[in-house]
Amino acid sequence: MTKRYVGLLALVAVTACLAVVGTLGGWFLAGRGDSGRADPTPSARDAATTGAVGGPSTGSPAAGASSGSPGAGASPTKEQPAGRTYQLDRSVYSQAGLTVTLVSAEVTGGKLRLNLTYRNGSPVPWPVSCPTAEVDRTSSEIVLSDGRTVRPESTWCTTTRPDESFSIASGERVESWAVFPVVPETGSSFELTWYDFPTLDVRLR
Repeated sequence: MTKRYVGLLALVAVTACLAVVGTLGGWFLAGRGDSGRADPTPSARDAATTGAVGGPSTGSPAAGASSGSPGAGASPTKEQPAGRTYQLDRSVYSQAGLTVTLVSAEVTGGKLRLNLTYRNGSPVPWPVSCPTAEVDRTSSEIVLSDGRTVRPESTWCTTTRPDESFSIASGERVESWAVFPVVPETGSSFELTWYDFPTLDVRLR
């Protein structure tokens, strides 16, 4: 009888853990409350393991770019460095083994590409989602030092999995990115708002 109750308590504890992690992680890749279709295949998970989903290894910022609403201040600023990568490694989020890191920034052709990595270090899958392409392009932004707000013209979600939900398996990662049609001046700082995460102050140097 005692063993049966102990087993029941363990099952309840595991279920509660799964519920908490799902609540924490389900909306972090996209906007809170966004919903989408369940992923019918493990292709994204397998690609994430090899780093082929997105991020620094996917090529130039123009690759896969689509039209959108870049927002105010879409023209490049002065003193732009040409074709440069900045290694940032800034923590955007870290809780219960779930982490999001701003890995690097790439400057090419008057555009700024920000590369982020989602890692699941927890023992359970991390449910995430992408909104529709239209909603996605208004879910993140950068604010330049002169006050201009610029939204991305393309993102990993808009070009890869718009309006989809899926999970990042335990021990695996997804590399995400966004391309902004502007480049901050060298040495100046800008604020990054990435979906529902707290605003992050970033400086290219």
